[in-house]
Order: sequence, then structure tokens, then C-alpha cells
Amino acid sequence: MKYLFYTTSQSAWDGLYKAMHSAKESIYFEMYIFVDDTKQANDFIDLLSFKAKNGVKVKIVLDWFGSFGLSGEAQKKLRLSGAELLFFRKFFRRLHHKVVIVDETIGFLGGVNIHKSARMWDDLLVRLEGPIVNSLTGSFFRIYKLCGGKDSGESIHKRKAILGRTRIWLFEHIPYLRKPRLQHAYTEAISGAKKRVILVTPYFTPSKWLIELLRESVDRGVKIEVMIPIKTDSAFLSRANRRYINILKEYGVVFYLLPHMNHAKLLLVDESLALLGSANLDALSFDFNTEVGVFLNDEKMIADITKIVDGWKAKTVELKNPLRVYFLDRLLVVIVRLLQPIL
Repeated sequence: MKYLFYTTSQSAWDGLYKAMHSAKESIYFEMYIFVDDTKQANDFIDLLSFKAKNGVKVKIVLDWFGSFGLSGEAQKKLRLSGAELLFFRKFFRRLHHKVVIVDETIGFLGGVNIHKSARMWDDLLVRLEGPIVNSLTGSFFRIYKLCGGKDSGESIHKRKAILGRTRIWLFEHIPYLRKPRLQHAYTEAISGAKKRVILVTPYFTPSKWLIELLRESVDRGVKIEVMIPIKTDSAFLSRANRRYINILKEYGVVFYLLPHMNHAKLLLVDESLALLGSANLDALSFDFNTEVGVFLNDEKMIADITKIVDGWKAKTVELKNPLRVYFLDRLLVVIVRLLQPIL
């Protein structure tokens, strides 16, 4: 199995652009935020339109809320080129995936959106080749059909299914279709930790069950480390983060503050199991959003992820004292909880 990790938005965009430019048969593009304001860096609208005009099957599924900023001009250009453009529209639900599949042989997924303000962020996206791409393509078509897509994706169903857990396996979380799986996945992974759990997230407003799970893990001797930006792209959510950081710090969770925006979503357990994908540590991801990620226990991949995490950690400052929390911060926590379904 071939793979490659990208650790910044710009490097990920470059990797996506290069792969899509080489597409011969198909491009499947699934994104939470896709806005046509990255032309100077990577003109994805022009590339997707060009490929569609030249006979490549281009299917695009976007979250209507996250990609609200995609211009009507860009939408028209895509559709006139022959690309199929669909929007995920579910009340109080979000399609939070960041997935691109090229020729059904190369797959990308992780935390990287496409919008100008994210260009300088640290993030995490993985490029994959091998049987896992079959599973990822099947996941794309499930969402595509829910959004009104008519292509049956017959080539996907003709392939032999990969059963059970191998070195890497796909994780899907679709709360409105089936029982939410993300809580179970985190509970199983963290409960099985022997020594150390590392969490990387930009947004940290965990539910009570996760707070209790992390507290219990600390009590049984597991070191819980959370890497989080000092300031996120949202002043509103940055203030909400502070309250939960202080709560978990009292329970013995160690926090490392990143000096600039890091949008990665990663769980690393005992340097032997990792989950990376699109899910944040908030109720929105666990209870409302449609999320996707991969579990992996391949030794080489884990070693590479550990190296990435160590590189980020070297830039952090360990939080020694509680953060100052004002009355407004406490109020914002309540507001976040109330508004989470529509944020």
C-alpha cells in the first residue's frame, strides 16, 4: 500500500491538484468547504471544468452550508463543463467529509478544506493507494446517492470486498442513517490505551461522556495529551475551548498550545493505533455531522504520524497554569451547546 501525508493546507492542495490533473477516467470530489477563492494558489474550478470537458467523469458533492460561499458563476461553469455538482442538504446536519478520489485508484481524506483563509494552516491529509480506495469510493457513492446522484457506481460493487480489519480500514459516521459510531470508536480506542493517548484538534468542546472517559483514563495511569491552537480561526470557539481546557486540566490532562492554527483531527494511541479524518472533538461531529476517517495500525504509517506529531509538539508551549476564563467564556459554552446543531 502506498501513502503520503500532507501537513499543511497548501501542500495538500498541491497534492490534490497534481493528482486531479493526471486523472484519466474519473474525479470524485467531496468537501465540506469548497470556495472559489484559491485561484492564485490552485484554480480547482478551472481544473475540474477542464477535466470534465475532456471526458473525465467529474462528480462533486458539497455541503450546502459549508460551501455556501461557492459563487454562482463557479457552479455554472462546472455544470456547463459536464461536471455533476450536488449539494448535501439535511436539516441540522453537515457533510463534514474532505475526500477526493482519482480514477478510483488514488484516494485522499483528512481535515483539509479548500478556502483562501486556510492556506497557511497546519492540517493533516493522507493520500492512499490500494484496497482501501475501494472502500473510500463506496463511501463516496453512498453520500452521492443520498444527494440525488443517479450513477449506480456498478464498478465499485463488482470488486471483491475487503472484510475485517487490516493494516488500515475506513471509518464512517452517519448519525441520521444509523446509530452513531464515533463515540463507540473513541471509547474503544481510548479505553484500550496502556500508556499514552494524543489528541490533536482545533475545536475542543467535548461532551460529558468524553470528559469522563479522559478522566478515567488519567486515573488508571494513561497520559492524555491534547494539542490545540492557542487561537483558532473563530474567536467564538477559541473562547469556548478555554473553559473545557481548564476542566480537563484539573483532571490531569496535559495540554500543549500550538502557536498558530492547526486544523488537523487525530487520535494516536500508544504509538500503535491512529484515527485520522474529519471529526473534531465536539458534539457537532459526534452527534450531528457525517464524518469519515481511517483507522490504521501499520507500523511505518504510525511511525510517520508520530514524527509529524513530534514536529508539531516541538513548536508548542505546555500549559502549566489554568487559562483565565471570564463570565463571557462560560456564557459562550452554553451558547455553543445550544447552537451546535446549526453552527
